[in-house]
Amino acid sequence: MPPKLDRDTMVEKLIAIVAAALRVPTSTLTLDTGPGDLQAWDSLAQINVVSEIEAEFGVSIPIEQVGEIRQIRDFLRYLENTP
Repeated sequence: MPPKLDRDTMVEKLIAIVAAALRVPTSTLTLDTGPGDLQAWDSLAQINVVSEIEAEFGVSIPIEQVGEIRQIRDFLRYLENTP
């Protein structure tokens, strides 16, 4: 089992994953960035972002909760609560 990441490392990795999934520079993203802030982040991109985060961090985000994700920071609750 890989070691648990500290919060700063987790945030950096999370932003890098979202940036790659949306094909935007990491410098354009913060924890407060959400689908309403970027034209590239539409509903299809949301599913791609979720899939990439699940694969990279080994977590599962219930499909019924995907619509509740309004900002990048909302992913942290899934990442910080994993063993």
